[in-house]
Amino acid sequence: MKFSFMSFSCPEASLAEVLEIAGRFGYDGIEPRSQAQHRHGIEIDISDAQRREIKKRFEDSGIDYACIATSIRYNFSDTGKLNENIELTKQFISLAADTGCRRIRVFGGMPDIEGRTAEEAIDIVGNALGKVKEAAEQYRVYICLETHDFFSRADLAARAVRLANSSFVRVNWDIMHPFTMGMKIEEAFSQVKDLVAHCHVHDGTYDRERNVTLALMGKGEIPYKRAVQLLKGIKYDGYLSGEYIGAWKPDVVLPHDIKVLRSYMSE
Repeated sequence: MKFSFMSFSCPEASLAEVLEIAGRFGYDGIEPRSQAQHRHGIEIDISDAQRREIKKRFEDSGIDYACIATSIRYNFSDTGKLNENIELTKQFISLAADTGCRRIRVFGGMPDIEGRTAEEAIDIVGNALGKVKEAAEQYRVYICLETHDFFSRADLAARAVRLANSSFVRVNWDIMHPFTMGMKIEEAFSQVKDLVAHCHVHDGTYDRERNVTLALMGKGEIPYKRAVQLLKGIKYDGYLSGEYIGAWKPDVVLPHDIKVLRSYMSE
């Protein structure tokens, strides 16, 4: 397993500065968040020259390009919006290939109409993923559907991914969200263990209504030690990528969480 963090930890940092932060705290890679006005500059509208420069900057830094996190979602009844996001996915696949990245994160998304069933949502999202798999396979870029929003339960995300029927359509296991939905770590893992290509990590505490507040790793209620043990058991060689949105400064959370996660790996 390797360690990365999303640029939400330092949204005002340039790409060079994010890479320096990663090196300083011992991270293997970074996960730029696109479509969020972060200063790293990794967006679909950049030029060919800028794409070559980004690829070279990663190569020279020794820090890996773990994933591009996007805002793309597919759970639309509006075919215009759905097709727009399918085309946007293809553009991000091209961006990833040009800049040297092998993964992009996408969402299923919440329904745009009331009353949509899980079966209907799985069908919409799974078929949308099926329409981008050819580009993913051509460029060898993994599309990673996150366990999030309507697809927070790991079984729903896994079913949509399997419907696409491609080794390049995989799951981004955000370990918090299925747990928040009441799934035990072992239950969620059993759904994604054959599909997981990326993981998001962030600990948290819960109130009586299961509303979550981010916590430093090991200070919350989510059994990450067990999640790491399970991932070790399948020889997962992808990333545990820290996603900390507006919670702490980089020099607080990044050294702390990587230290705790490494201790889980060594046990």
